[in-house]
Amino acid sequence: MEAEILQVEDTEVYVVPRRRVVAENVPYEEYLTGKYGRHVEWIHGVVIAMSPINLQHDDMSRFLSVLFDVYVDLTSGGRILREPMVMRPARDLPARQPDVQVLLPDRLHLLQEYEVAGAANLVVEIASPGTEDTDRGAKFREYEQGGVAEYWIVDRKRREALFYVPGDDGLYHSRLPVDGIYTSVALPKLKLRVDILWQDKLPSTPETVRMVEAMLKE
Repeated sequence: MEAEILQVEDTEVYVVPRRRVVAENVPYEEYLTGKYGRHVEWIHGVVIAMSPINLQHDDMSRFLSVLFDVYVDLTSGGRILREPMVMRPARDLPARQPDVQVLLPDRLHLLQEYEVAGAANLVVEIASPGTEDTDRGAKFREYEQGGVAEYWIVDRKRREALFYVPGDDGLYHSRLPVDGIYTSVALPKLKLRVDILWQDKLPSTPETVRMVEAMLKE
């Protein structure tokens, strides 16, 4: 497959299928206008189309968004954002459209009309065909470098959930569930039973509300 290979300051190489390149030499401010579409990301002047999502991906995004939304509503507050809201963790990094972003009160000032101009507290990427390498590679490094305080990769096909938080060295380190339950760092009272993510039918909104209420009573 013909690909576009980008190298940035001799430190990062991005390999993008040519069919996904929408435009080149695009200023960031022009990208934010939506001129090139809504489901597109910006990599140092190159606008690329995002992979299409399927029903399972949308269901997972909805469930996690509701989970986080209920949690912040019942605790310290915040804002939950879904793709195609743009996040650019730092001015020298690409602009992405994470599947789910959590902004807590300490970072709400980063929320602008068309973008999150900085790193969210927590970001989730839901793996889809064609995105696995990016989620585990380029985006991993960008979110790590840009200061995303917690990064989840949810791969329903592989039944694999990966959770990362920065260590004292500033690099991401894996944070493992204990007895099948993952406890978030960014949302310290959130305790997720990981096998829920692999259910054929994810919890409904009322079920999710009850789940969060139970967490907060522990």
